[in-house]
Amino acid sequence: MRKPIILAIAAAVLAFGGLSARADQLQDGASAFQNGNYGRALASWRPLAAQGNPTAQNNLGIMFLDGKGVSQNTSEAVRYLSLSAAAGSSLGQNNLGGLYRDGKGVPRDYNKAAQWFSAASAQGNSAGMYNLGLMYEMGQGMKPEPFHAYMWYALAADMGNMPNAVAHRNALWGRMTPAAQNQARQLAVACKRNGYKGCR
Repeated sequence: MRKPIILAIAAAVLAFGGLSARADQLQDGASAFQNGNYGRALASWRPLAAQGNPTAQNNLGIMFLDGKGVSQNTSEAVRYLSLSAAAGSSLGQNNLGGLYRDGKGVPRDYNKAAQWFSAASAQGNSAGMYNLGLMYEMGQGMKPEPFHAYMWYALAADMGNMPNAVAHRNALWGRMTPAAQNQARQLAVACKRNGYKGCR
């Protein structure tokens, strides 16, 4: 069974309220995390998360999920990822969707997973797009739908940072008739033209 992609840590500066000190703290935490200095990452991100920074909340959620720098605590992971997702972070939305899809720390709920993956995708999050593609292809919480699976894989692949999406898009393409290929391609073009909003 294919696993959904969950992005680990984000060091991106938020477009809104991105004060230099906060950006530096986010980046400092990301560098520390990548170097395995989880205590320093925690010290950088925890105050920002308490102030409502959705990127820091996402990052703390992942730390609690994986038990890096903190005791593994799925309930805390769900709490932080829920805060991040509700604040509009596409990273938090994608990661929370992954928890609902896997039933990790929350009851498995494909409808909620699809809602969070859709919210992330509408913001151009390639992992959310890839995860929606998987749900459509495998029929998780819905009837299997190859056109929409292809559409989401193609959109994620276009972002250039999702090699799994490229492989899934190409495999699905090879199983489609020329007419189905044309329809799937048109769906992807229309979704991209609409800024990834309202795509089903």
